[in-house]
Parts: sequence; structure tokens; C-alpha cells
Amino acid sequence: MEQGENVDSLYPIGENGEILGGIKQLKVTRNELLHLSDSVTLLMEHSADQGKFQAPARQLTPSAGVPVPIELIQIIGMGFVSLADKNNTSDTTILSLTIGDLYLLRECCQSFLKVNGEFVGYNLLLKIYDLILEEAIMERKFINKITAGLDLTLDTRSKLEIMDQLLDKIMKENSDDAAK
Repeated sequence: MEQGENVDSLYPIGENGEILGGIKQLKVTRNELLHLSDSVTLLMEHSADQGKFQAPARQLTPSAGVPVPIELIQIIGMGFVSLADKNNTSDTTILSLTIGDLYLLRECCQSFLKVNGEFVGYNLLLKIYDLILEEAIMERKFINKITAGLDLTLDTRSKLEIMDQLLDKIMKENSDDAAK
């Protein structure tokens, strides 16, 4: 990375132009962290006369199949050191990751993988998707909440009637919230 280059530019841009670099907190167990550490390899950037290229630090293998930036390896390493500390009685740690990092780590997770009897692949996939899709999940829950009990079949009701029913429900909820 060139001096002064924005780190956010390393992450993909979403459809609406948003950078996938928002920070999320991923809570992981010791077994999940061991799996992540074993599944990634360092992505090295090499300079050549014609330009730059990126290559994994070691040959990709089934156990270390995802090349990641050094910052992500450091985050995983800090989590590992934290859990290995003899004064730490917790069996989990929190990793602060960007959405881009979460997409990279998702590539390490195969749902059938176990470490010490724990389904780390499935558990990590669930946690990662919960974080990546957090906004969509909240929107879906909100829509389901406000449309619960509404008859949305268009052949029996006009769109205007449905909108009136929806507005009445929202107004009632707002007045109930204000009364509390």
C-alpha cells in the first residue's frame, strides 16, 4: 500500500457506493479462533517494474486457503493472545472487523467443520451472516412487525385501503408509545 493511500479503498464498494468497511464486533470461541487462524494465509504485495501484484505468503492449501491482509492476521492474533492469557478466564473474545474482513473470513467457513467437537464452520457462518446482513434483517423484522395482521392480498383490497390500514396501525403504535 502506498503511503497516504486510504485503507478503505482496499475493501469492495457496495451497489450504492458505500464502502464495506463499517466495523462490526464478532464474538468468537477459542475453537473458532483456532480455525480462523489455521484457515488464512498472509497476502503479500510485491512491487514489479510494470506495477504491483498481490500473492499469498505461502502456497494455498486446503487448511490455509484464504489469503488476507496483514491487518486481519494481526486482529486474529490479538484475539488468540487474549484467549491464551492465563489471567483471562473467558472462553470467548471479540474481534473488531470490517464488513470486508467478514466477507474474507466467510470464505474460511465450511458448515461441516469441527474443532474439538464444536461445529466451528456452522457457528462462524451464522455469526458472520448475522453481522453482514444485520441491516437487512432489522428491516425485514420491522416490515413484518408493521404488516402483521394486515390483509395484503391485492385482489380483495385496493392499495389505498391497505395504506390506510397501515397508517392507522402506525398512528396507533405511535400514540401507544407516547402514552408510555
